[in-house]
Amino acid sequence: MQDRPPITLKGALWHRRLLVLGVIATCLLGAAVLSLRPKTYEASAGIYLDTSRAAPGFDTGLGAGELLQHDFILLAGSRPVLLQACAAPGVSCSPAELAAPETTLAKRVAVSVYRGSSMLAVSAKSPDPAEAAALANAVAQAILDHDRAEVARLFKPTVDALQKQLTQLDAAITAEQLALQKSPAASSAAAGHQAQMTRLQAQYSSTFTKLQDLNQTQNNLTNVATIVEPAIPPTRPQAPDPPRYLLAGLIAGLCLAVLLALVVERLDNRILDADGLARAAGIPVVLTATRIERRLPSPEHRPYAVALASLMARWPDARTLMVTAASARDHSDAVATGLGMVAAHAGQRVVVVQGDQHSANGHSKNGHHANGSSNGHAAGLGWLPRRDADGLTTISVASNNGSGTAAAVADVWKKYDFETADVFVLVSVPSPDSDPSALMLGPTAKRAVLAATLRGTRFQEARRTADLLRQAGIEVVGGILLPRGSRRKAA
Repeated sequence: MQDRPPITLKGALWHRRLLVLGVIATCLLGAAVLSLRPKTYEASAGIYLDTSRAAPGFDTGLGAGELLQHDFILLAGSRPVLLQACAAPGVSCSPAELAAPETTLAKRVAVSVYRGSSMLAVSAKSPDPAEAAALANAVAQAILDHDRAEVARLFKPTVDALQKQLTQLDAAITAEQLALQKSPAASSAAAGHQAQMTRLQAQYSSTFTKLQDLNQTQNNLTNVATIVEPAIPPTRPQAPDPPRYLLAGLIAGLCLAVLLALVVERLDNRILDADGLARAAGIPVVLTATRIERRLPSPEHRPYAVALASLMARWPDARTLMVTAASARDHSDAVATGLGMVAAHAGQRVVVVQGDQHSANGHSKNGHHANGSSNGHAAGLGWLPRRDADGLTTISVASNNGSGTAAAVADVWKKYDFETADVFVLVSVPSPDSDPSALMLGPTAKRAVLAATLRGTRFQEARRTADLLRQAGIEVVGGILLPRGSRRKAA
């Protein structure tokens, strides 16, 4: 036999169905609450990076493009860019955003690489769709403006130096031209001025070429990024999205519910169904029943009838059956009474000896005394119609050590005027964990039925009780599983 109930996904979900439904409902409720948030619109502007302008060659241009993307993403969150965006038409920023835009307004702006291409998507959020588009366009334009300003700043020292050289060379060339005009023709002085002017013109041409190349490079870097897709006001809010939120809540609820159901199922060793009691006690027949409260026949008596029929089919000569509580918290009188009632209804003469500790002393419907019991008397079920009570006698005994129950069973055979072949005796006793009655009745009652409580009896308790009965020579032939309310009613 197993040490604990088997764990299956289907069983865990069924046994913990209320927990599963509660978790799913909670997640769906959370998703519904999120769906009530104010609407937020998101607009995006596209910036194209021409990496061929950044550097010659494919590999070099690719590396330069990645650096530019990184720089533009960082630039979008800088204070100057965000302040310039706030000053753009159609954009309104709160005082807190103007005071610290890099920590407040930056939360509404995001720049990302568009699907691994050379495109940057500048996204902006706002409660108003037009303002979202205006903010996205303003941030994109501010990024380009600051990038161009930075490029111009980096190139300015070199450009200024080259222009200064050109100015100086131009002045020197002019001076040499004047000196050449004043020198006699074909003189050595004229030849010297001519050579110097030729050298200065060559320097001027070289410097001017450098300046042109530098301007071309600056122009390429300045125009490396352009806005190709201006943002337009969105028609639908970006958030909340109730269908998506509810779907996400449902998926999250299902996953969490399955996990919790498996964890709770693993930690809980209570018997949750008839199959669990059958596995715990190692018995073939286990039925779930309720305490009989109505006249026979009724749906309440069917599990008892099936259990009794199964017993008689396997052991037709059985005349005594012991009903044992599966644990110290369970009680067996209700099960014994139920089995006795269906047997009596079928025409069998039945004596039910109630030996469980919670039973009160009583009197039989005929007033007969049960000799051998410890201040116990025969007690009838006076609430039943007389025809239903025909053939059924109930004896309640109180015992602290099991001797009263054993004596009452012996007294049934000796003192009552029953023919042995016609009398069926049912004895209800506490669990061996709390009373030795079940073990002392081993020589008299060779077969026993366990009485357990749904979601109350522990797996190990039922297994231990079944093992103790077998060690005492008592065969455990079946089990009846009662709902938890039946324990209180029987008390």
